[in-house]
Amino acid sequence: MVSSHFIRSVLFIFIVYLHLPCTTLSNSEPEDITIDVNQAHKLLHQGHTFLDVRTVEEFEKGHVNSEKVFNVPYWFYTPQGQENNPNFLKHVSSLFNQTDHLVVGCKSGVRSLYATRVLVSSGFKSVRNMDGGYIAWMEKRFPVKVELKYDEL
Repeated sequence: MVSSHFIRSVLFIFIVYLHLPCTTLSNSEPEDITIDVNQAHKLLHQGHTFLDVRTVEEFEKGHVNSEKVFNVPYWFYTPQGQENNPNFLKHVSSLFNQTDHLVVGCKSGVRSLYATRVLVSSGFKSVRNMDGGYIAWMEKRFPVKVELKYDEL
């Protein structure tokens, strides 16, 4: 039979473990990977590139208006649900060097956080996630652009 002292000790160690900060062995992810929308706006004015990871359809309905804006979807919506874009990293790597300064955004900041983590873990050095995404950008009334299709002109 296991003693109550042993059980309490194991529970104590488990509780302490749960409260330890999560870290990776490589510590390759910077703590300031996410920036607020005001910081993102400032960086874009300083020449950073905006990488919109929403779907093409979302992007065409409206996106951040900046000098350098690219759309590479991080995932797609399918009848089965959301599916990661299997060519995301390959496509981004074909557009940018690992030292390029990127601000990554999506609709609300969640998808772009996943995308930013993938890029950082793949060696990109200066990548930041825009917290709040396009929703926060619009709430601040920062400039937006809507892509018009030929049949809408």
